[in-house]
Amino acid sequence: MDLTQRLAFCKKCEKRTFDPNKGIVCSLSQRKPDFISNCTDFIIDPKEASKIAAKSYAAQSVPQEESSSNPIWGIIGVILIVIKLLFYFGRN
Repeated sequence: MDLTQRLAFCKKCEKRTFDPNKGIVCSLSQRKPDFISNCTDFIIDPKEASKIAAKSYAAQSVPQEESSSNPIWGIIGVILIVIKLLFYFGRN
C-alpha cells in the first residue's frame, strides 16, 4: 500500500487530525500513516465515510448527465437562432 492509499484509508478514520505542515496525520502518533496493509487502531468515522461515498457517487453520475444534456441545449440554441433569422428577414 502506498502513501496515497494509506491516506485515503485515514480520511475515513475518527483518529485522524490535520497538521498544517504534514497534512493528515494520526492523532495517536502525530505522524503520517506507516502501516503496511491495515491500521490496528482504525475506527471508521461514519460522517466522513458517507461524505466520501456521496462524492464518489456524484462524480460517477455527473459526466453522464452533462453529456446527455449538452446536445439538447445546442439544438435548442440553433432552433432559436433560425427562428430569429426568419423573423428578421420576414420583416423586409
